[in-house]
Amino acid sequence: MMKKLINRHRLFVITITILLLMLISSVSYGWFVMINRTDSFIATAAKVDVDIQIDLDGTVTELEYFEVSDWFTMTKTGVYEINVTDQLADNYLTNLRINILVNSTVDTYVRVSIIDSLTLATIDFEGNRGEVAIVDQPIPYAFDRSWLVNSVAYADLYDAEVALGGITAGDVVEQIDHWYDHSIQDGYYYFPERISRTTTTPQLTLPFIEEYDGLEFETKSFGYTLQFAIIVEAIQAANDAPIYNWGLSTPPWGGTWS
Repeated sequence: MMKKLINRHRLFVITITILLLMLISSVSYGWFVMINRTDSFIATAAKVDVDIQIDLDGTVTELEYFEVSDWFTMTKTGVYEINVTDQLADNYLTNLRINILVNSTVDTYVRVSIIDSLTLATIDFEGNRGEVAIVDQPIPYAFDRSWLVNSVAYADLYDAEVALGGITAGDVVEQIDHWYDHSIQDGYYYFPERISRTTTTPQLTLPFIEEYDGLEFETKSFGYTLQFAIIVEAIQAANDAPIYNWGLSTPPWGGTWS
């Protein structure tokens, strides 16, 4: 009887010992896992981040989406209505301003696509309203640019005219485009520079469409409207991202991806 009690006591002690060892080992394992996880997850996340700022004449007034009205009203979300007939209208084309805002925390390349359609409103004999796209009248947008007048740089022609007392036929005028037009090939305008960014760099504003300067826009007759949409894409500059994601082995403006 005494022998059985001793054996049971030994078994109880052994069992308790094993449980304590398992508990201690699990606590130790958990502690080491926590330490390892804490160390391995100390990192700073990087992001590619761009936005579009669209306004009228440099004010906070925003464009409205295009609406088609008949016996019901349909809004084309993402498609803006731009006036091309009334020079005094707030949303007249020459008042359009677009900036690209870059908040990336890594070096970035940016490209922009414009999807637009000059349309003419119609109405049939039954009073049904419609629209017809006009494809043979491209819009001469005022993309961001500067000017060289007699080899001197100016932000716009007005500054050059003031400085020179007017521009004559004898002056040498050169337009310097700040965006590379590749739209015929793939529909995009490229910012032809690697945009250097870090986590502490302030937001960068890239003017895209600016005030009309040196360009003339011919006002359209009543019934015409411009439907305007814009797409902006940004991609990290490193790791051959433009090659793999945009399918461009070299930059459209020449050279190599830096």
